[in-house]
Amino acid sequence: MFELTNSQRKCFGLLPVESHWARIEPRPSPYDQHTTVAYLDGTTLKKVIKSGNDIYTEYELCEQLSDDLRYLLPKTAKGKPVLLSASTLEKRSGIGMCLSYSRHNSGYSYIDLFNHNSQKCYYDNSCESLFTRGIDDFRQWVENWCAETAEDDLADIARFSAQPRQHIQFREGDVFRFKINRRLYGYGRILMDYALMRKKKIPFWDILMGKPLVCSVYHIVTERKDVSLEELAPLNSLPSVNIMDNRLYYGDYEIIGNIPIGEAEDYPILYGNSIDRRYQAVLLQCGKLYRRDDNSAALFSGFRNHSIGFRLNFELSVLQACIRAGSNAPYWAQNNWKVEGDLRNPKFRSQLEQVCKQFDISPAQLIKNYPSPN
Repeated sequence: MFELTNSQRKCFGLLPVESHWARIEPRPSPYDQHTTVAYLDGTTLKKVIKSGNDIYTEYELCEQLSDDLRYLLPKTAKGKPVLLSASTLEKRSGIGMCLSYSRHNSGYSYIDLFNHNSQKCYYDNSCESLFTRGIDDFRQWVENWCAETAEDDLADIARFSAQPRQHIQFREGDVFRFKINRRLYGYGRILMDYALMRKKKIPFWDILMGKPLVCSVYHIVTERKDVSLEELAPLNSLPSVNIMDNRLYYGDYEIIGNIPIGEAEDYPILYGNSIDRRYQAVLLQCGKLYRRDDNSAALFSGFRNHSIGFRLNFELSVLQACIRAGSNAPYWAQNNWKVEGDLRNPKFRSQLEQVCKQFDISPAQLIKNYPSPN
């Protein structure tokens, strides 16, 4: 099975395997298609590795085992020992750094390097499509990463791996910096905090999971960490999206200042029939504009637009194309669910106008700079 070397682990901020640690293979689960390995320092479980053709995960633990190494001991006096196995290890929370690789049947692969303690991510490829044929391609990716790692990088990841957990306060209008990849940065802005609306009991169509924020991404890709608010303010932005607040709450996205919310901001449009079985209605949500009509049904399906994730959902290549074009036309030209269910998409102009007529509002109330009829 594939396993990182200690010199490679240093490049990812992972603890090295000490020479006196014992290596064991806990009993696998019936459906596992990978091998699980654990490293022990005496009766203390220090590291877990899952390795297979489509998966590699390595992370740290600090769990106590029974003297015969057969049982995981409980953390509290009320708990009971459990038999050591791959499945019981899955239930124990990791500490420190974790490197994770997974490959889906389509070949699309996801790599994540993050810190369990701080809940912050050092690198992920969510903005860059990566296709692999299996663990050998991941092995090559690891070798490339390590070859590109300089002394400054080692110091940076060592600092990152030692960071404690933070809880960051944020507000609407805050501008933040985030990593696109290992070298490039992007900048975004918080446009709306739906969790705050819940707290203040401001009515809205509450169908978004978690603590949702509306965020936009500026048309900029740079190696600079010092881009100013004055430079960002006049830039275009990608269409805003709903995300959970984790990346901002834990400081993954670093707040660099605030640009107050204006009259004409861009917000996702949510439209469709109610999902609440207690009543039948058609609802519309865009920013703080909320409409509910109990006497109608949705004119169209597929525009609920309530998907939400932990990360800003965009492709680097699309953002770069938008920057070159000076518009969001390349974004709307994509052929995926992100644009096919979005009433802001210019191809759905007719549908948007019918929705607005249903609620007796103007399209300009939903989309800034909405084009006038020819």
